[in-house]
Amino acid sequence: MKLKGYVLSGTAIALSFLLATSLVPADAAAKPAPKLLKLLWSDEFAGKKGALPSSKTWNYDIGNSYGWGNSELEYYTQKPANISLDGKGKLVVTANRISDTSGFQVGTVPGTEQILNMCPECQFTSAKIKTANKLGIQYGRIEIRMKNPAGVGTWPAFWMLGDDLLDGNPWPECGEIDIMEARGYMGEAAFGTIHGPNFANGNFGGYGSTYNNGAQLSDAFHTYAIEWKKNQIDFYVDDSLYLSATPKDIAPGRWVFNQEFFLILNLAMGGEFAGDLDPALMQSQMSIDYIRVYSINGIGKVIKH
Repeated sequence: MKLKGYVLSGTAIALSFLLATSLVPADAAAKPAPKLLKLLWSDEFAGKKGALPSSKTWNYDIGNSYGWGNSELEYYTQKPANISLDGKGKLVVTANRISDTSGFQVGTVPGTEQILNMCPECQFTSAKIKTANKLGIQYGRIEIRMKNPAGVGTWPAFWMLGDDLLDGNPWPECGEIDIMEARGYMGEAAFGTIHGPNFANGNFGGYGSTYNNGAQLSDAFHTYAIEWKKNQIDFYVDDSLYLSATPKDIAPGRWVFNQEFFLILNLAMGGEFAGDLDPALMQSQMSIDYIRVYSINGIGKVIKH
């Protein structure tokens, strides 16, 4: 090897290499590989004011189904009064009060009496949409930019269930990934959680963590995301990592998250997670700017059905 007219012996070469590598900053060697994101799918919620979200992607859960197992106090509808585009690139989900805490009807919206006859405990109408049987996702970055609803008792959620639920595999065997949940009485906090079979602290407790924003999440738009690959799910708020889940974290539970999942978006009211509703709360809204799915360094796919 020649350097500027000098011939280096094997010993000199080795010494030269050691000196050169010692001059490399320690943090340079520690930097992770860059994330290369490729947009695979998005819903930007463009459309006319009052229109429903695209039926090509979304379908609805309607009703209450005994509180969906969580003692919730809303009745989900497919009406523009509860879910519609605002004409400015946002999807707005609105919970409207229909009865007081004693079960007496509030307001004169047509159909309210029929809803209360079917669900006398329901105090609000709201909406819940999902991509089941239309669009599935396996791995990648999944993010939503949204403004949370305000009010004690509100329970907004952006989450996922394993696609094999649709083939009869029951919860929690199918797996659940809660990208973002919030409790109205803890307005600064966002929760990220996974649920699966045989978790150490119980299927209902799941495994998760909390992000404290330091200000009400209903005051501004924030981005909630997961970055998901085989045997790992990382949770973010505004690109701040606050939870990383792997199979060893949920042992002796089984990791059931290396499969296709579908998306769910809803605004629940009351229930075991959100707690008691503010009796003076008449309406609450959450606004969604977009939902996007990316591959990360080529990992991730969207499955259209």
